[in-house]
Amino acid sequence: MNEQEHIDRLKRENKLLQDQLDKINKGKQKKRKFRWWLLKKSSTPILGNRLKRSINSAITEYKEYKTVSVDTVSDVSSNIIWRITRIGLFAFFFAVLPSTILVVQTLLLKNQNDLVTNQSDLVESQRRSSLVFVMDNVLGDLNEELKYKGVNSKNNISNTLQARIVSLSLAMKPYRYSEEGKLIKKKISPERGQLLYSLVKSDLGEQSLSDVFYAGDFEYSDLKGVTLGRGLYLKYARLNHSDLTEANIPAVNLESSELREAEMHKVNLSDANLKRSRLIRANLNNAELAGADLTNANLSGADLSDADLSEAKLWGTKLIDTDLSDVILDNAIVHRQDWIAYVADSLDLKGSGRIEDTYRVKKQGKQQFILVAR
Repeated sequence: MNEQEHIDRLKRENKLLQDQLDKINKGKQKKRKFRWWLLKKSSTPILGNRLKRSINSAITEYKEYKTVSVDTVSDVSSNIIWRITRIGLFAFFFAVLPSTILVVQTLLLKNQNDLVTNQSDLVESQRRSSLVFVMDNVLGDLNEELKYKGVNSKNNISNTLQARIVSLSLAMKPYRYSEEGKLIKKKISPERGQLLYSLVKSDLGEQSLSDVFYAGDFEYSDLKGVTLGRGLYLKYARLNHSDLTEANIPAVNLESSELREAEMHKVNLSDANLKRSRLIRANLNNAELAGADLTNANLSGADLSDADLSEAKLWGTKLIDTDLSDVILDNAIVHRQDWIAYVADSLDLKGSGRIEDTYRVKKQGKQQFILVAR
């Protein structure tokens, strides 16, 4: 290769390199123009026109006079504060809006769930009420069987009929039903209340009643305001969570019965046999319990405020966390001479202070004590 050819080749290579360099520079220029365009376009929404104009004025003034006036600085500062505040408000609204939508959706979902639950309860109430027809058949058979009982039968029924009654009580589960256009708050079983009322009013023998109450389920029975008369037999009855508000059942035999958390406001249980009954957390506010036998009964957590326990037997009665506010204990029988100090100091029961001020313990017999007025 001669010298001229070598020079020509170098010129060609130089031209190629120059073209590549020009291409790179053009690409860089395009990127700079794009970034500058993007900055200009984005600066307006971010900074706002007012802040942007004030910054441009400050830069122009500095280039021309090498200093910035107080008015220009104040203008820039005020626009910055205004812009930050406005952006903060926008951010606040953008943050609150999704939360508000979420809350509304949650409320709508809750309402929908409540409607579904209410609908289910109404369907359940219709199904449970259909058991009334089954109960009519069972009670009809009960009536026929009792009609032909002999003198020495003591009105006890066959095991087959007892089993049918027990099965029926188990099927009559509690539910919420509509009352005055609204669903009641707590589940209850009116059918169990009707069945129980029919059984104790049918002159059924005590042995059969005991068997039915022991094996059956009468919890959540609706016996509100019912009048059952004196001396009825409800031994071993499971009446937990039942509603006996203002029920009138004096001298009833509820020995060894279950009445946990039963609603018994203003119930009349005077002279009732409540030996070994479990009245844990029962509401006995304003209850009539005069002369009731509560020997070894469990009244832990029960509300006995304003109840009348005159001449009641409280022999071995458990009173842990029991409310005795304004309770009447005239001539109530207790099992220990220090009973008042025991409920006031050891148990620290509500209302025990008034009992200390109102009553004193009087010994009556070897192991029997009564509470008399001071």
